[in-house]
Amino acid sequence: MNKGSSRFLTVFTLLSRIPVGRKFEADWSRCDYWIPAISPLVSAAALAGAGLGALLFRDPFLAALAALAVQYLGFNLFHLDGLLDSADAMACLASRERREEILKDPRLGSYAFFWGWLLLAAKLAALALLFKAGLRNGALALLAAPLAGRLACVLVPLLSRPARATGLGALMAGFSRLRLAQGTLTGMVPLLVFGLASSPTPRAIIPGGVAVLATLGAGTGAGLGLAKLYRKRLGGFTGDALGAAVEAGELGALLLLAAILPRLG
Repeated sequence: MNKGSSRFLTVFTLLSRIPVGRKFEADWSRCDYWIPAISPLVSAAALAGAGLGALLFRDPFLAALAALAVQYLGFNLFHLDGLLDSADAMACLASRERREEILKDPRLGSYAFFWGWLLLAAKLAALALLFKAGLRNGALALLAAPLAGRLACVLVPLLSRPARATGLGALMAGFSRLRLAQGTLTGMVPLLVFGLASSPTPRAIIPGGVAVLATLGAGTGAGLGLAKLYRKRLGGFTGDALGAAVEAGELGALLLLAAILPRLG
C-alpha cells in the first residue's frame, strides 16, 4: 500500500466509525491535509440521511433528525465524546491535575449532559429551520458544517501544543499551514460545485458564498477558541480538544447559516 493510501486510511479510521478491512501501517504525517479533505464523506452520509428522512416523512424536522443520526452513527460519535469530556473538565473549577483526571474519567457529569444536550438540540433546530426554508439551504449546510468542524480540529494543533507526551494529541505534530489550506480547499470542492450548479442567476450565487464564509468563519473561530481554552486550563490540547473543536465548528456553521440563509429568500 502506498503512503497516500495509508495516510488517508489512518485519518479515515480515526474520524469515522466505519470499519476498514484492509490492513495498513498508520501514518499520521498528513493529518493536517486529510482531516479537512475527508469532510465531503461526512457530508455525503448526512445528505443520504436527510434524503431518506425527507422521502419517508416529508417533514423538515425529521429530515434533519435523520441527517444527524446517520452522520453521528458513521462519523461524529467519537467527536461528541470529546466534547462531553471537555465540558466536564473545562467548565468546572479545578486544578490542572484534576482536569486531566476528569478527561480520563469515562463517567458523564452534569456539565457534559447539559452541553451535549444543548449542542444536539441546537444542531437539530438549526438544520430543521434550514430545510424548512428550502432543500438547497439544507444541502448547503450539510456540505459546509462538516468542513467547518474539521477545519477547527486541524487549527487546534496548529495553534497549540500537546498537553501530554502520549495519546492522540501527541500524534498531531508538525502541522503545516499550507497543507491545512490545501486540505480545506479540497474539502470545499463539493460545496463550491453545488453552490454554482444550483445558481440559475448571478444573485442565486449569494447563498453559496455565505456558506463558504460561514464555513471559514465558524471553523476558524472554533479552532481558535478551543486552542486558547485548552492552553489556559491544561497547558495544551488533548485528543478531546480535537473532538470538541469538530462539534463546535459544525454548530457554529449551522447557527450562522440558519440565521442568514432563510432571510435571503
